[in-house]
Amino acid sequence: MIGLVMKLVLSPWTLCVMTITVVCANECALNTECVPIVDCPFIRDSFSLIKRKPYCNLDRDGTNVCCLKPPQNYTQPKDFDLRIVRECRSYRSLPRKCSVPLIVGGLKAKPKEYPFMALLYYKNGDKFTQLCGGTLISNKYVLTAAHCFYETSTPPNWVRLGELDYSTDTDDASPQDFEIKNFIPHHQYYTTDIQTKYNDIALIELAKEVSFNDYVSPACLPLVDGNDFQEFLAAGWGLISDTSLEYSTHLLKVKLDRYDDDKCFEIIERNEELEKGVNNRTQICATSFSGNNGTCLGDSGGALFVNHPEFPCQFLVVGITSFGEGGCGNQGIPSVYTRVKLYIDWIERIIWD
Repeated sequence: MIGLVMKLVLSPWTLCVMTITVVCANECALNTECVPIVDCPFIRDSFSLIKRKPYCNLDRDGTNVCCLKPPQNYTQPKDFDLRIVRECRSYRSLPRKCSVPLIVGGLKAKPKEYPFMALLYYKNGDKFTQLCGGTLISNKYVLTAAHCFYETSTPPNWVRLGELDYSTDTDDASPQDFEIKNFIPHHQYYTTDIQTKYNDIALIELAKEVSFNDYVSPACLPLVDGNDFQEFLAAGWGLISDTSLEYSTHLLKVKLDRYDDDKCFEIIERNEELEKGVNNRTQICATSFSGNNGTCLGDSGGALFVNHPEFPCQFLVVGITSFGEGGCGNQGIPSVYTRVKLYIDWIERIIWD
């Protein structure tokens, strides 16, 4: 059985939406803002995408759209030849549907919205046990949390990509199932009689290569630690609440706020699994300050991510869901995620060397 790690809690969330493509000015998605279309180069220079982008603030003269903006301190990495940058650039040519960036809070994900999401499960005959989430980062590897393979008597042996709702075949999805060939936990993730919560990161090698399409494509790896972002997204098929044993069969999404590093260090109690408290260098904290939304059991290993600041319609994986404090999705109570940036060298050596 997986230990306490957290999920999306459904809560009322009122959208000011007139149609699927019109939103209020103050309710553009995270990392976007309502601006005149002439001030949004991505939309202005890509006419074919205009119909996909939500219009906003119809009371203002002119045409206004929700435009992606980089975080305040974000700068393009100086080393443009790093392998992860080249790989991310190459993903731009893949079939991809730009999701309509509406505000989210424990809402159902749309078809093709997060094509990098992976569902880790245990399969034995007809028995299907959903265990964790993961992130597709290449045509052969999925990024996840190391504890997903150690905190259960039946660790995952299959990965599903391209799924939306695994309880139906009429959900506009195109699932692909892959047997797990190899599981590679980080070499500093120690598993003894006492389970650690540090370096909670692992790679899964799939038994065969992935066929990319509108429903399945990789996310990008970061060259930033996530401190420049104030808002994130998370998604998963985990428990609907910590008082229920009901998993969501439909992929859910939630908007999360960054939680101050020092405050997170203070609020997360030290214990045998976290002897030195939260390590702000290798771990990042997030919560929902506006409602009971968050990650829960079954979301472990899934991504904490943002819209890519440089490449439209792509996503940047900042963290990996590791564990939570005080139940699932409690307002203002942080969850802890493994920072991906600190492990880029390790990831590159395994996948591309």
